[in-house]
Amino acid sequence: MASLSKEVNPEMITLARQSRGLSQKELAQKLSITPALLSKMESGIRDTTTENLEKTANTLGYPVDFFFNKDSIYGLGVSEIYHRRRQDISNKTLDRIHAQVNIITMSLNKMLRGVEIGEKEFRYLDIDEFSGDAAEVARAVRAMWNVTPGPIRNLTRIIEYARGVVIPFDFGTNRIDALSYWRGSSVPLFFVNTNIPGDRLRFSLCHELGHIIMHQNYPLPDIERQADIFAAEFLMPEKEIRSQLIDTTLEKLAILKPHWKVSMAALLKRATDLGTITERRSRTLWAQMSKLGIRYREPAELDIPPEIPSLQQEIVSIYSNEMEYSIPELSRMLTLYEDDICRYFFGLQKELYDEESHAVIKEAENIIKAYQEKLNERDNKKDNE
Repeated sequence: MASLSKEVNPEMITLARQSRGLSQKELAQKLSITPALLSKMESGIRDTTTENLEKTANTLGYPVDFFFNKDSIYGLGVSEIYHRRRQDISNKTLDRIHAQVNIITMSLNKMLRGVEIGEKEFRYLDIDEFSGDAAEVARAVRAMWNVTPGPIRNLTRIIEYARGVVIPFDFGTNRIDALSYWRGSSVPLFFVNTNIPGDRLRFSLCHELGHIIMHQNYPLPDIERQADIFAAEFLMPEKEIRSQLIDTTLEKLAILKPHWKVSMAALLKRATDLGTITERRSRTLWAQMSKLGIRYREPAELDIPPEIPSLQQEIVSIYSNEMEYSIPELSRMLTLYEDDICRYFFGLQKELYDEESHAVIKEAENIIKAYQEKLNERDNKKDNE
């Protein structure tokens, strides 16, 4: 049996397998080995032979060098990742998502070692020092970041100005809205579902912001409720919105939705929590929304356009334009194949790059160049003002 010149990181075998949505039994069948042997390889009890490593790499679609990464793995069943999710999602799906998030995080950390994106303005605020009041924490963050009173026009931009990276991500399910991640990454990362409405995306993103700000040290029993309270106050400050929610009707909710850029449901919940309407009136309005079929899918004409992140593309653009990295060179640097580079960092569909990988790589390079041209135009405009 051939020996390896470098030591395989067994955690990377698990990460690669889970990222492809495979169980140990399913991968063992594909490799023609026993599940017991694969389990020992993943736990580090049994050394991985050159033959088994190459078969694993080819089967899972990762370069052999991927399995020598020594980066720490986070988020696989521990509390560093917080997510807004429905409770009936399978563990297998969560494992796949967490594995892919880890891979993107490791890749971004490698790129961030070579670029300077400015000083991050995120810091942990202990909610106990605010008497357990998540709304007070939200007001403190708005003040800390000099957010102007009233509606937030672009939440993603505010987070990116503070040097958090917002990452559009195809979760492969609508049962997860967003994930937030900081420990193990040099900057806060926010993964947002690309397949949900813009208003829901904004509230989910703000919910995750609350987790990042308040829940870094240890998980609390009511962290989800606290994050919701944080998001409600951050997006709909009581001081400015209270008077607008008096005598609430469905028509008023529809008018307020594009102004505050949150859902009618979020506005109704806010009115109820602030006591600007009675519980009885609240139940009546919820019933009306259900009867009209807009409780879970509000009228399309009121849809809020999704916010477009830019910081991740700026980081990739620095490598592609200023450092003149090609997609194949990025692939070697990040120990990922080009199809994963295109999928994770350019949002290109797997079906497309499977059919015509060269054209998709070219498309990814065009995305970078077009984005850089946009940045140059913006900078030139500022210089001329």
